[in-house]
Amino acid sequence: MDFPTFDEIFRVSRDEILTKNSNLSLDAVEREGTDVNALVAGQAAIGDEVIGQLVETEASLFLDSAEGEKLDRLVFDRYQLLRKPASSALATVEFTTVTPVPSSFSIPIGTRLSTSDGRQFLTLVASTFLIGTTGPVSVAVRSALAGLNQTVKKDQITSVVSSITGSPSDLAVNNPLASSGADNAEQDEALRDRARRFFVTARRGTIFAIETLALAVPGVRTAFAFEALSPDGRQAISNQLLITDAFTETLIDVSPTPVSYQLQTQLLAQIVFNSLVDTRAMGIFISVTLASVILQGVTLGLRFQAGVNVDLVAFRARVAIVNYTNALASGETWEVSKALDALRIVPGLVVTGGEILSPAGDVVPQALEVIRTTTGLVVASTIQPDTALQGNTNPDGV
Repeated sequence: MDFPTFDEIFRVSRDEILTKNSNLSLDAVEREGTDVNALVAGQAAIGDEVIGQLVETEASLFLDSAEGEKLDRLVFDRYQLLRKPASSALATVEFTTVTPVPSSFSIPIGTRLSTSDGRQFLTLVASTFLIGTTGPVSVAVRSALAGLNQTVKKDQITSVVSSITGSPSDLAVNNPLASSGADNAEQDEALRDRARRFFVTARRGTIFAIETLALAVPGVRTAFAFEALSPDGRQAISNQLLITDAFTETLIDVSPTPVSYQLQTQLLAQIVFNSLVDTRAMGIFISVTLASVILQGVTLGLRFQAGVNVDLVAFRARVAIVNYTNALASGETWEVSKALDALRIVPGLVVTGGEILSPAGDVVPQALEVIRTTTGLVVASTIQPDTALQGNTNPDGV
């Protein structure tokens, strides 16, 4: 039921006052500027203010309608989840000199660096610049402030702000790669989505649980987990987790795309990997890679050798396509010829070269995109008139 509006409250008050006082006319009450109109409108305004407070209170009780701090309180009270704060930018800088240094000196933790527009970065580890060298000495850094506006492109961190004891006057600094990981505080809709996943992901080690925990890391925008499969379609002992940050989405359409950015993102990937220690199953490795996922459907038209279990062979063919696809690196092309090579090792198949019905040709991703698929996206059919498949489910029930 909707809450009453100002007009509805005014109408109720108007009807009540006209009922109680026969000397008043409808025109007198509704005409703006009259004393009785001001009296009725004032009552309606007070009621409207109270209703507004009730609306906010009611909205704060439900996940879909609560906003801002009210949503924070609701989600923490029900699920013990906190809104992801704004995250710092992560980068690697290189210290160099023009001439070999006469003596070794240390670059301490917390050394402050800066860009030309004033964004400052702090070193995360201590490093030593050795005597007789000119560098480069690579050091991991993070932005002093958090937020998406702390993202820097390559060659933008160029000033040493802190005093480094024993450093020569020609000491220079630069970031050869763009930063990664910076993001603003989590938006309401993203927090709601994590809250909705809470009970589904309460059991650790599941796909949803791994994806949800990755999404809880500040700076991570998307997360997709994929299971490795054996040739028989059974789950193997390693999994993949593919994540993106805000900068990844921006760089996908940049030409030319800086492939070296993937190296820089390993800092964020390592943070995500470390966060999975309480979620992944014991003995199961999860590789974490930063890339935007393209889910690729594949349609197969198969021929079979005589006497084989066609459903089992078809399932293994689908698994072979999944394993080939999910082994592709970021930016690597999905090639029809290599997919056919994967089918050729499946016992019981007759491969003539026309088994890939779709896609019609090679699929070429951007440098920061990676192609992935699942057994549910790979559909197999037979093109032998005397053979029929039971379906695209796993025939041995595992």
